[in-house]
Amino acid sequence: MQLLSYLLLLTESSYSFNMITTMLKGQELLDYIDNNQGLNHVEMCAGAGYERKFTEFYESILDARKANGEYESPKQSGADWYDSLTDQDRDLYDMIEDRCPEFSKLDAEQCQEFMDELSEHGIYTADDFESAYYYQTDEYNAEVEFAQYYAEEIACLDVTNDAGMGSFLVIDWQATWDCNLRHDFFTIEFDGETYFFNNNF
Repeated sequence: MQLLSYLLLLTESSYSFNMITTMLKGQELLDYIDNNQGLNHVEMCAGAGYERKFTEFYESILDARKANGEYESPKQSGADWYDSLTDQDRDLYDMIEDRCPEFSKLDAEQCQEFMDELSEHGIYTADDFESAYYYQTDEYNAEVEFAQYYAEEIACLDVTNDAGMGSFLVIDWQATWDCNLRHDFFTIEFDGETYFFNNNF
C-alpha cells in the first residue's frame, strides 16, 4: 500500500512538472509563433502551453524578444504588443480600430483585454468582428438607445407615422430590448462604452 501511494505521488509530481515545462519559453516560443501564424491568439496560447493565460503568454513573448536584443525596455508599448500578434490578430485589431477609432488611444493591455473578451464570444477574426459589430454608445441607458437605433436606422421604421397614432405614442424601448433584441445581440461594456454585437455573425 505504501509503495502504491509513493508511485501515485511520483506520477502526480511528474505530471505537474510536465504541465509546467510545456509552456514554451525563449527562442523555442518565438519559433513556435513564427511557424504557426495561421492560429488565432487563443489557439496560439493553448498550443504554446499557456491555456487561457493570455497575459503570461504575451509577457513570455516580450521576455523572449528582449533576450534576443529586440527590446531595450521591459515595458510593453503599443508597438511592441502589436508586433507580437499573429497575422490574424493584427487583422482583427486593425478592423477594431477602423470601426472603433478610440482604440488607437488605449494601451496594449486594454486592447488585449478587449480582444480576449471578444474571443469569449467566438469572435477571432476581422471578418467575425465586421459581421458581428453593430453599435456602440457611452450613454447610461445603452440598451434603450440601441433599441431605438435598431428600429429607426436598421429596420428603417418611421415609428410614429407607421403606428398612425401621432406624437402622443409612447414606446418602451427598454421592453423592446428585454423582450426581443437581447435574444439576438450581446453586449461588452468596456472603458465607458457599451458595444453591441449580433449573436448570429
